[in-house]
Amino acid sequence: MSGSTPAQERDEQLLSIGHQCSSKTCGLVDFLPFKCQHCSLPFCAEHYLPNAHSCEKYDETKFNRVAPSCPLCNDVISIPPGEDPNIRMERHFTTDCTIMTGKPKAKSKPTCANTKCRKVLISPISCDKCKHQFCPQHRFPNTHNCAALSNPSSSKPTNTFSASATNISSQTSAATMSAMAAIGI
Repeated sequence: MSGSTPAQERDEQLLSIGHQCSSKTCGLVDFLPFKCQHCSLPFCAEHYLPNAHSCEKYDETKFNRVAPSCPLCNDVISIPPGEDPNIRMERHFTTDCTIMTGKPKAKSKPTCANTKCRKVLISPISCDKCKHQFCPQHRFPNTHNCAALSNPSSSKPTNTFSASATNISSQTSAATMSAMAAIGI
């Protein structure tokens, strides 16, 4: 006899598949362990969070940041790691707050040029005639009361179809003539 029973061999095989929880107080063998993103050690479902296993590589100031909003202008104020939130808020009040300083709020994204719409444009569409930017709903000249449509003198109507047809026919006749010359007709 080899000294080990089939049950012991089966248990050893099962233990080699899973990983033991790295928490000092647990030691549970988990077949689908979680890996901590900070220390890369395997943990069970109860201990995978950095606070649950007292992760030594987890830095609270880098990952658990606070971004309060200004009580006056409602802007979100980001606080860099290591800076006192009170000092950052005081700096916002004296330099950036639109209510305290009286400065107008800077536009961050373009809006639809239609006066009744003013949607924020993620992908602006320019009108070919008036060159303003519009949302998809107001992109056509007749949907945004295009200034170029009301001033017919500013945009000359051109007959582009007849010009392109003449150009194509002259190219075709030249190609036909060169093909006939090559054949010897």
